[in-house]
Amino acid sequence: MDSQPSLKAIVEQVSQAGSDLPAEGALQPEARIHLQNLVKQLGFALETPLDTLNRLVFAPFQQAVVRIAINLGLFEYLLEAGPDGKTSDELTTKTGVDPILMSTYPFFHEPQWKIRYDFVGPVFQKMPEFLAKEKYRYPSAYHGPFQATYDTEMSGYDYIMEPRWTDTLSDCNLFMKGRREGAVSWLEFYPFADHILAEADTKPDAVTVVDVGGGLGHGLTELKEKFPEMKGRLILQDLPKTIEHAGSGEGIFEPMAHNFFTPQPVQGPKAYLIRQVLHDWPDKECKVILQHLAAAMRRGYSKLLVNEIIIPEVGASDFIIACDLVMMGLGGGMERTKSHWSSLLESAGLRIEKVWTLNEGTESVMEAVLI
Repeated sequence: MDSQPSLKAIVEQVSQAGSDLPAEGALQPEARIHLQNLVKQLGFALETPLDTLNRLVFAPFQQAVVRIAINLGLFEYLLEAGPDGKTSDELTTKTGVDPILMSTYPFFHEPQWKIRYDFVGPVFQKMPEFLAKEKYRYPSAYHGPFQATYDTEMSGYDYIMEPRWTDTLSDCNLFMKGRREGAVSWLEFYPFADHILAEADTKPDAVTVVDVGGGLGHGLTELKEKFPEMKGRLILQDLPKTIEHAGSGEGIFEPMAHNFFTPQPVQGPKAYLIRQVLHDWPDKECKVILQHLAAAMRRGYSKLLVNEIIIPEVGASDFIIACDLVMMGLGGGMERTKSHWSSLLESAGLRIEKVWTLNEGTESVMEAVLI
């Protein structure tokens, strides 16, 4: 096993990375991620065992404080104040809250915190007890920490469709939109024009892309903005309640209510796009989804584009590990390695032709065809 780099070696790497920074302009994603990883290594190297213990123990309290701040509307006040901000006394006067409760954090994404604290947080509290009781067997889609927490036999993704969770579903859709802001789009590193548009049927009734489980349609809107000359139809598929929120598509896409566990109604498009969906589910359910797509593909023409994280075999980031735990807790899902993705797709009659990745451990696009 390789030994960990010394503190001096890490500092030297940080210094070198700093000297390589551009004088002006934004960092390239690769440079930003590299520098982040180095700084993280440096932080861990400087931690004492007590520092590490405190960081882990107090993390849930940070989430609680941010949730309280959301309840009080503090972030709206700060947003109105602009870059000058507000003093704690001003916020105390505005809210009537004791000044001691005014300590919080200057960055957040409100829908994300609501989902993680209100909806996902209790699942994490239940997870240790559940796994111990189940003798550490991997959860299934319908028997896991989520079901134990909410006393239901439904999956987390069905449960959130219940009327009582309407606001949470809305927050979830906003979160999925917001998490893309500032992120590198898959269209920046996948050659969509050459691999899809150049080969697509241009007849008016031909379907170019079906976005399976595509939420509110932000992905298809981005696609049309990137390629305004694109011919053919774009179809958005998701569950009925999500499609209701997606609206009419404004001439960009056609909304279609569809459950991807049932046969695919759109036959033989140039591409099925499925983004950040399969990691929600265990292999068993993923195989069903993929088999329905494979059955609807036109051999020699249709492609399946899977946009997901690919876990590196070693050295997965904290973010990926956290995503993996969230997926496991909500529905027995998981992030997967390249070999895992390959075997899963092959089990449904599909073969990965090529993988495009911006950086190891980040989102990738797997292009698959019928075997």
